[in-house]
Amino acid sequence: MIFSFSSAQTISPFNKIHVNDSASNYSFLVSGHFHGASTNLSTFPASSLLANLDSLNALQPLFFVTLGDLFLDVNDSYINHYNYSLFSKLKMPLFNSVGNHDLSGNYYEKYYGKTFFLFRHHSELFVVLNTEMNDGSIKDEQLKLFSSAVDTALLAGIKSVFIFSHRPIWAETMQQYSKLFSDNTRSALGKNNFTEDILPLLKRVSKVKEVYWISGSMGGMAPASFFYDKDKESNVTFMQTAIRDLPRDAVLQINVSEGRVSLKGVSLTGQSLMPIQNYNLEFWNKTIAPEQSFNYRLLPLYTKQIILHHYFWIGFLFCAILFFCFNFILKKWKKRK
Repeated sequence: MIFSFSSAQTISPFNKIHVNDSASNYSFLVSGHFHGASTNLSTFPASSLLANLDSLNALQPLFFVTLGDLFLDVNDSYINHYNYSLFSKLKMPLFNSVGNHDLSGNYYEKYYGKTFFLFRHHSELFVVLNTEMNDGSIKDEQLKLFSSAVDTALLAGIKSVFIFSHRPIWAETMQQYSKLFSDNTRSALGKNNFTEDILPLLKRVSKVKEVYWISGSMGGMAPASFFYDKDKESNVTFMQTAIRDLPRDAVLQINVSEGRVSLKGVSLTGQSLMPIQNYNLEFWNKTIAPEQSFNYRLLPLYTKQIILHHYFWIGFLFCAILFFCFNFILKKWKKRK
């Protein structure tokens, strides 16, 4: 089955800008974790991102893909603040591969629609996944879409396939990556269906096309804003990129010229960057992120962040119900004695 493309899938749900169909030589931007630091309670995106909107617009990318955790939380305040501080100021379409923070509550799909889709632009195919469904496994309707993407990718006109996800679900089951991203979002039971169902499909394509899988769940202790590895066995290029409101913040610029792909990092803080390919397994295995000392001054902030989040009150209510039920049963039991 070949997926039928809809023009709605090339219109950003965030700023309603359409992908320019006429551009055959172009670039696009990729990054994850737009909310920045986990302590950012401002309801605005990362400051390193907002400070660079003019320079990012000046690059004139065809579109921008964010790799999940676009928001820290999703409610009216976040949506309103993102609308006027980010979405309305971007001069290119924005698309998102949702992360766990984006799906808090029931706002995201109501405002922004489908959380997994694909679209084609000239010789490139783009697949946007929701790795929060089924705890990181690609199943049911999403697996059908992925299978359809493989069929489409094998067409003669396609040269490269880009797959975007929040979780690096490939890192959980491929041994060489399993210890690299210890503080990213992982499957609750430590297992997904990547090896059994997804990798065989990828290998069908990677034998004859260039395949890039780019994810964005990368913790604040990561040694860089990029990870790059072209896996020899599968012939798939696996990557990670995210910003965390840190001095290392950077985004990935991907250039496509006559169907040929090149990669470049764009710093958001003025730091010099190595070629993307240098942020490889060897670099990650040798580089130890500097340990951050505990800052007791942030305790009030951490406490406020916990108390103000609705998950805290859901947990509190659940524990209270359990306590009253246990107390009720205990009293009944004592009366029978």
